[in-house]
Amino acid sequence: MRLRRSIAAVFGAALSAVVFVTPVDAQPVRTGATTTYQINARHDGSLVDTAVGAPPLSQKWSRDLGGNVSYPVVAGGRVFATAASPDGYGTVLHAIDAATGEDAWAPVDLGGTYWWSALAYGGGRLYAQSDDGVLTAFNPATGAKIWTTTLTPQYSFTSPPTFAGGVVYTGGAGSGGTLYAVDAADGSVLWTQPVENGDNSSPAVTADGVYVSYACEQTYAFDPKSGDPIWRHRTDCSGGGGRTPVLADGGVWIRDAGMPSTVLGTTDGQVRGSYEASGRSPAPAFDGRQGYFVDEGVLQERHSRTLDTRWKFEGDGRISTAPIVVNGYVYVGSATGRLWALNGATGQSVWSTDVGAPINEPDEQNVSQPLTGLGAGGGLVVVPATHLLVAYGQ
Repeated sequence: MRLRRSIAAVFGAALSAVVFVTPVDAQPVRTGATTTYQINARHDGSLVDTAVGAPPLSQKWSRDLGGNVSYPVVAGGRVFATAASPDGYGTVLHAIDAATGEDAWAPVDLGGTYWWSALAYGGGRLYAQSDDGVLTAFNPATGAKIWTTTLTPQYSFTSPPTFAGGVVYTGGAGSGGTLYAVDAADGSVLWTQPVENGDNSSPAVTADGVYVSYACEQTYAFDPKSGDPIWRHRTDCSGGGGRTPVLADGGVWIRDAGMPSTVLGTTDGQVRGSYEASGRSPAPAFDGRQGYFVDEGVLQERHSRTLDTRWKFEGDGRISTAPIVVNGYVYVGSATGRLWALNGATGQSVWSTDVGAPINEPDEQNVSQPLTGLGAGGGLVVVPATHLLVAYGQ
């Protein structure tokens, strides 16, 4: 572990080039907000928002953002997303009024060497990270920059940031790997930890641990405040590719290309079970002990302890998204552009619609587009469909 003072001593001012622009009052994240990839800091895809009515829903607005669209962050009456720049490398940050679908403030060019970027929300701030490791905090109401930090020494960043407890956690790769904890108030680096690889794993966070999982089941748990290691799970495999872990029912649900997917205990990292999933299976979602998994274009429900499959939904056989659960309804999208809402208990389809464009699967390995996924909050279910961002509600 390297604390802030020793980091500065080793790497100097280049470690954390912080630029202060304007302050903002910190506000708590309320129920009914999508704050990062797969809804929340646990990445369990689950949201309770009484403002989102039971399906069927109707389209409220649709926006063409000019390039492949990221997962949305939905909070504070805004929908935030990034899109691949239509003019070359880099991405553009969009802030959209949730009620009208109009720009809440002017789009911001985030730059970047490629087309990857990702967002998080918390403490009254919006955080945007480029593939080059430039992490910027914005005032979500006005778009004003609060601070900008360039994370070093890594140079390749494909791990979406996660906000929890006043800290933004993210990972970087390029020369080995590094897990970063960044002060959400001022952008200073609180601590770092070396990890194997360091890419594609958005940190999953609770008050008790920060969990990341990289290629060949290199899974770690760290103390959120100090960065001290809690446990490490590893195998002797070679190759593969780690993915964002999910925290649910006392387990860390990890996926690795070419390996059986594994459930680890959150407290000790011991293997609790395994389940079949292909290397491209997106993150599962959970509602209590009901888990929802997409594999080979089919959605199925599994009990989180027995791992028994209780129902399957094939749709058109091309289900592509990671599922999310909103008020007990499971939402999934298809590469054909179809969106479904299912009864989470029975698997019965209660509503579907054509979004208007293919809904891409989340690419957790490359930087050719922003990481995509469904979002919800503020009375809306929000769907990135290739270049489109489409909102549904009552």
